[in-house]
Amino acid sequence: MSKDFLQLFWEVPIIFITLLILTRLQGKKQISHMTYFDYITGITIGDVAAGVISDQSISLSRTILALALLASLSILASYVGERSRKIRKLTEGEPIVVIKGGQILEANLRNMRIDIDHLRMLLRKNGLFTVADVEFAVMETDGSLSVLKKAAEEAVTRKDLSLAIVKRNPSIELIIDGQLDEKKLSEIGWNKDRLFDTLSKNGIKEIKEVSYMEYLDDGKIYIDCYRDEMSKEKPSR
Repeated sequence: MSKDFLQLFWEVPIIFITLLILTRLQGKKQISHMTYFDYITGITIGDVAAGVISDQSISLSRTILALALLASLSILASYVGERSRKIRKLTEGEPIVVIKGGQILEANLRNMRIDIDHLRMLLRKNGLFTVADVEFAVMETDGSLSVLKKAAEEAVTRKDLSLAIVKRNPSIELIIDGQLDEKKLSEIGWNKDRLFDTLSKNGIKEIKEVSYMEYLDDGKIYIDCYRDEMSKEKPSR
Protein backbone atom coordinates (compact mmCIF):
# COMPACT_ATOMS: atom_id res chain seq x y z
CA MET A 1 0.00 0.00 0.00
CA SER A 2 1.43 3.38 -1.03
CA LYS A 3 2.31 6.15 1.38
CA ASP A 4 -0.49 8.34 -0.02
CA PHE A 5 -3.11 5.74 0.84
CA LEU A 6 -1.71 5.17 4.31
CA GLN A 7 -1.78 8.92 4.90
CA LEU A 8 -5.56 8.94 4.49
CA PHE A 9 -5.97 6.67 7.54
CA TRP A 10 -4.86 9.43 9.86
CA GLU A 11 -5.84 12.52 7.81
CA VAL A 12 -9.51 11.57 7.41
CA PRO A 13 -10.13 11.01 11.16
CA ILE A 14 -8.41 14.32 11.95
CA ILE A 15 -10.58 16.16 9.38
CA PHE A 16 -13.72 14.43 10.69
CA ILE A 17 -12.98 15.32 14.32
CA THR A 18 -12.11 18.89 13.33
CA LEU A 19 -15.40 19.30 11.44
CA LEU A 20 -17.34 17.82 14.37
CA ILE A 21 -15.73 20.24 16.84
CA LEU A 22 -16.24 23.27 14.58
CA THR A 23 -19.87 22.33 13.93
CA ARG A 24 -20.53 22.02 17.67
CA LEU A 25 -18.90 25.40 18.26
CA GLN A 26 -21.21 27.01 15.69
CA GLY A 27 -24.22 25.89 17.72
CA LYS A 28 -27.44 24.07 16.92
CA LYS A 29 -28.65 26.93 14.75
CA GLN A 30 -26.35 25.67 11.99
CA ILE A 31 -28.53 22.57 11.67
CA SER A 32 -32.01 23.72 12.70
CA HIS A 33 -32.02 27.12 10.98
CA MET A 34 -30.24 26.88 7.65
CA THR A 35 -30.07 30.41 6.21
CA TYR A 36 -28.33 31.51 3.00
CA PHE A 37 -25.19 32.35 4.97
CA ASP A 38 -25.20 28.99 6.75
CA TYR A 39 -25.74 27.18 3.46
CA ILE A 40 -22.80 28.89 1.76
CA THR A 41 -20.56 28.37 4.79
CA GLY A 42 -21.48 24.67 4.97
CA ILE A 43 -20.71 24.11 1.29
CA THR A 44 -17.38 25.93 1.54
CA ILE A 45 -16.28 24.05 4.64
CA GLY A 46 -17.23 20.73 3.04
CA ASP A 47 -15.32 21.60 -0.13
CA VAL A 48 -12.20 22.57 1.82
CA ALA A 49 -12.35 19.36 3.84
CA ALA A 50 -12.76 17.26 0.68
CA GLY A 51 -9.83 19.05 -0.96
CA VAL A 52 -7.18 17.71 1.37
CA ILE A 53 -8.49 14.16 0.94
CA SER A 54 -8.57 14.24 -2.86
CA ASP A 55 -5.49 16.39 -3.47
CA GLN A 56 -2.25 15.25 -1.82
CA SER A 57 -0.54 18.55 -2.66
CA ILE A 58 -2.71 20.34 -0.09
CA SER A 59 -1.22 20.17 3.39
CA LEU A 60 -3.34 19.04 6.33
CA SER A 61 -2.24 21.98 8.49
CA ARG A 62 -3.31 24.47 5.79
CA THR A 63 -6.71 22.76 5.53
CA ILE A 64 -7.31 22.81 9.29
CA LEU A 65 -6.38 26.50 9.40
CA ALA A 66 -8.79 27.26 6.56
CA LEU A 67 -11.58 25.34 8.30
CA ALA A 68 -10.91 27.16 11.56
CA LEU A 69 -11.02 30.55 9.82
CA LEU A 70 -14.29 29.72 8.02
CA ALA A 71 -15.91 28.49 11.23
CA SER A 72 -14.64 31.59 13.06
CA LEU A 73 -16.22 33.85 10.45
CA SER A 74 -19.49 31.96 10.80
CA ILE A 75 -19.42 32.28 14.60
CA LEU A 76 -18.48 35.96 14.34
CA ALA A 77 -21.32 36.68 11.90
CA SER A 78 -23.75 34.90 14.22
CA TYR A 79 -22.44 36.82 17.24
CA VAL A 80 -22.66 40.21 15.50
CA GLY A 81 -26.06 39.32 14.04
CA GLU A 82 -27.47 38.67 17.50
CA ARG A 83 -26.57 42.26 18.45
CA SER A 84 -27.33 44.07 15.17
CA ARG A 85 -30.58 43.67 13.25
CA LYS A 86 -29.01 45.26 10.15
CA ILE A 87 -26.26 42.66 10.07
CA ARG A 88 -28.78 39.90 10.75
CA LYS A 89 -30.88 41.04 7.80
CA LEU A 90 -27.77 41.03 5.62
CA THR A 91 -26.64 37.51 6.56
CA GLU A 92 -30.02 35.82 7.06
CA GLY A 93 -32.43 37.80 4.88
CA GLU A 94 -35.97 38.69 5.93
CA PRO A 95 -39.30 36.87 6.10
CA ILE A 96 -41.56 37.74 3.16
CA VAL A 97 -45.37 37.82 3.02
CA VAL A 98 -46.68 35.50 0.28
CA ILE A 99 -50.40 35.51 1.13
CA LYS A 100 -52.23 38.49 2.60
CA GLY A 101 -55.95 38.81 3.16
CA GLY A 102 -56.44 35.48 1.42
CA GLN A 103 -54.72 36.74 -1.75
CA ILE A 104 -51.49 35.31 -3.16
CA LEU A 105 -48.80 37.94 -3.70
CA GLU A 106 -47.34 36.72 -6.99
CA ALA A 107 -44.71 39.46 -7.16
CA ASN A 108 -43.20 38.29 -3.87
CA LEU A 109 -43.21 34.68 -5.05
CA ARG A 110 -41.37 35.65 -8.22
CA ASN A 111 -38.79 37.63 -6.24
CA MET A 112 -38.02 34.51 -4.21
CA ARG A 113 -38.08 32.24 -7.30
CA ILE A 114 -40.96 30.23 -5.85
CA ASP A 115 -43.85 28.93 -7.95
CA ILE A 116 -47.42 28.24 -6.84
CA ASP A 117 -46.90 24.47 -6.86
CA HIS A 118 -44.13 24.84 -4.27
CA LEU A 119 -46.32 27.19 -2.22
CA ARG A 120 -49.13 24.61 -2.28
CA MET A 121 -46.71 21.93 -1.07
CA LEU A 122 -45.68 24.11 1.89
CA LEU A 123 -49.34 24.77 2.72
CA ARG A 124 -50.08 21.04 2.70
CA LYS A 125 -47.20 20.53 5.14
CA ASN A 126 -49.09 22.96 7.40
CA GLY A 127 -52.22 20.84 7.08
CA LEU A 128 -53.93 23.18 4.61
CA PHE A 129 -55.17 21.67 1.37
CA THR A 130 -56.76 24.84 -0.01
CA VAL A 131 -55.50 28.41 -0.29
CA ALA A 132 -59.04 29.56 0.50
CA ASP A 133 -58.48 28.70 4.18
CA VAL A 134 -55.41 30.96 4.48
CA GLU A 135 -55.60 34.53 5.76
CA PHE A 136 -51.88 35.26 6.02
CA ALA A 137 -48.73 33.33 5.13
CA VAL A 138 -45.07 34.26 5.58
CA MET A 139 -42.02 32.64 4.00
CA GLU A 140 -39.41 32.47 6.76
CA THR A 141 -35.67 32.92 6.25
CA ASP A 142 -35.06 29.16 6.60
CA GLY A 143 -37.51 28.34 3.79
CA SER A 144 -40.38 27.23 6.02
CA LEU A 145 -43.89 28.70 5.75
CA SER A 146 -45.76 30.19 8.71
CA VAL A 147 -49.52 30.28 8.20
CA LEU A 148 -52.45 32.07 9.87
CA LYS A 149 -55.79 30.45 9.07
CA LYS A 150 -58.89 32.50 8.38
CA ALA A 151 -60.97 33.24 11.46
CA ALA A 152 -63.78 30.98 10.25
CA GLU A 153 -61.35 28.07 10.10
CA GLU A 154 -60.21 28.71 13.68
CA ALA A 155 -63.74 28.57 15.06
CA VAL A 156 -65.21 25.79 17.20
CA THR A 157 -64.81 22.44 15.46
CA ARG A 158 -67.48 19.80 14.89
CA LYS A 159 -65.63 17.61 17.37
CA ASP A 160 -65.98 20.31 20.03
CA LEU A 161 -69.75 20.33 19.47
CA SER A 162 -69.97 16.52 19.34
CA LEU A 163 -71.33 16.68 15.79
CA ALA A 164 -70.83 14.07 13.09
CA ILE A 165 -67.46 14.38 11.39
CA VAL A 166 -67.75 15.25 7.71
CA LYS A 167 -64.99 13.89 5.51
CA ARG A 168 -63.17 16.55 3.49
CA ASN A 169 -61.28 16.05 0.27
CA PRO A 170 -58.35 18.06 -1.12
CA SER A 171 -59.22 20.89 -3.47
CA ILE A 172 -58.70 20.51 -7.22
CA GLU A 173 -56.47 23.01 -9.02
CA LEU A 174 -58.11 24.19 -12.24
CA ILE A 175 -55.82 27.07 -13.22
CA ILE A 176 -52.18 27.61 -12.26
CA ASP A 177 -50.10 30.49 -13.61
CA GLY A 178 -52.75 31.36 -16.18
CA GLN A 179 -52.83 27.81 -17.59
CA LEU A 180 -56.03 25.71 -17.54
CA ASP A 181 -55.84 22.03 -16.64
CA GLU A 182 -58.59 20.60 -18.87
CA LYS A 183 -58.25 17.14 -17.32
CA LYS A 184 -59.02 18.55 -13.87
CA LEU A 185 -61.90 20.54 -15.38
CA SER A 186 -63.47 17.32 -16.70
CA GLU A 187 -62.82 15.65 -13.36
CA ILE A 188 -65.25 17.98 -11.61
CA GLY A 189 -67.78 17.67 -14.45
CA TRP A 190 -67.31 21.17 -15.84
CA ASN A 191 -66.86 22.32 -19.43
CA LYS A 192 -65.20 25.48 -20.70
CA ASP A 193 -68.52 27.30 -21.04
CA ARG A 194 -69.24 26.83 -17.36
CA LEU A 195 -65.70 27.86 -16.48
CA PHE A 196 -65.88 31.08 -18.52
CA ASP A 197 -69.33 31.81 -17.07
CA THR A 198 -67.89 31.48 -13.55
CA LEU A 199 -64.93 33.69 -14.43
CA SER A 200 -67.24 36.27 -15.99
CA LYS A 201 -69.33 36.44 -12.82
CA ASN A 202 -66.12 37.30 -10.98
CA GLY A 203 -65.24 40.05 -13.43
CA ILE A 204 -62.61 38.02 -15.27
CA LYS A 205 -62.53 37.98 -19.07
CA GLU A 206 -59.64 35.63 -19.84
CA ILE A 207 -57.98 32.64 -18.23
CA LYS A 208 -54.56 34.30 -18.44
CA GLU A 209 -55.78 36.90 -15.91
CA VAL A 210 -55.97 34.14 -13.27
CA SER A 211 -52.92 33.28 -11.21
CA TYR A 212 -54.61 30.43 -9.36
CA MET A 213 -58.08 28.86 -9.26
CA GLU A 214 -59.21 25.84 -7.30
CA TYR A 215 -62.42 23.89 -6.83
CA LEU A 216 -63.24 23.13 -3.19
CA ASP A 217 -64.84 19.93 -1.97
CA ASP A 218 -68.04 21.78 -1.02
CA GLY A 219 -68.55 23.01 -4.58
CA LYS A 220 -67.23 26.51 -3.96
CA ILE A 221 -64.30 28.02 -5.85
CA TYR A 222 -61.27 30.09 -4.94
CA ILE A 223 -59.81 32.52 -7.50
CA ASP A 224 -56.67 34.62 -7.26
CA CYS A 225 -55.91 37.07 -10.09
CA TYR A 226 -52.66 38.71 -11.15
CA ARG A 227 -54.24 42.14 -10.88
CA ASP A 228 -54.30 41.98 -7.07
CA GLU A 229 -50.50 42.05 -6.91
CA MET A 230 -49.17 44.29 -4.17
CA SER A 231 -45.77 45.77 -3.47
CA LYS A 232 -43.26 43.60 -1.67
CA GLU A 233 -44.26 43.46 1.97
CA LYS A 234 -42.46 42.16 5.00
CA PRO A 235 -43.83 41.41 8.46
CA SER A 236 -42.54 43.49 11.30
CA ARG A 237 -40.48 41.88 13.99
